[in-house]
Amino acid sequence: MNIKSLTIYCSSSDKLTSDYYNLSNELGCYLASKSIKIIYGGGKSGMMGKISKSSYSSEGKVIGIIPKFLATKDIINMNITKTIVVKDMSERKKKLFQMGDSFLILPGGPGTIEEATEIISWKLLGIHSKEIIIFNFNKYWDPFIKMYDNSKNKKFGNKNLQNITKHIRTVKEFKKIFS
Repeated sequence: MNIKSLTIYCSSSDKLTSDYYNLSNELGCYLASKSIKIIYGGGKSGMMGKISKSSYSSEGKVIGIIPKFLATKDIINMNITKTIVVKDMSERKKKLFQMGDSFLILPGGPGTIEEATEIISWKLLGIHSKEIIIFNFNKYWDPFIKMYDNSKNKKFGNKNLQNITKHIRTVKEFKKIFS
């Protein structure tokens, strides 16, 4: 897989257990070592902040895209390669979509769930053919995956999630994708 830039959707919460932040740090360092540019939401907190900081500290390139209403000193990460401040959330999602060669979905809350659902729907509709990787760390995404299976099983859709996305659970599996 020839990925030069990876759009990452993930949590901005600072209230998670340390294993989520450790995962973020490890992924950020690994992506920097592979010269894969991170495209993300531009925040400095949560998994979002950890993955951007670890990559940038390891000489990786990191581009944050943040809407104007969130671009405050408390939220925005200025210690990255480039920060793009956009008008609103719609423009942010459009840029996140356009700038990434592929998508990585890490655990996250309502914003991440919404972004994941949209990018998956767009692939189902044929709007894009980019790779989508769901990192099902600690089985976080099991209910989400089951919901898509239920949709297919009850004939609300004709494709299951496994047909259009890669599902991984470990850093070892993640690294295999990029080796």
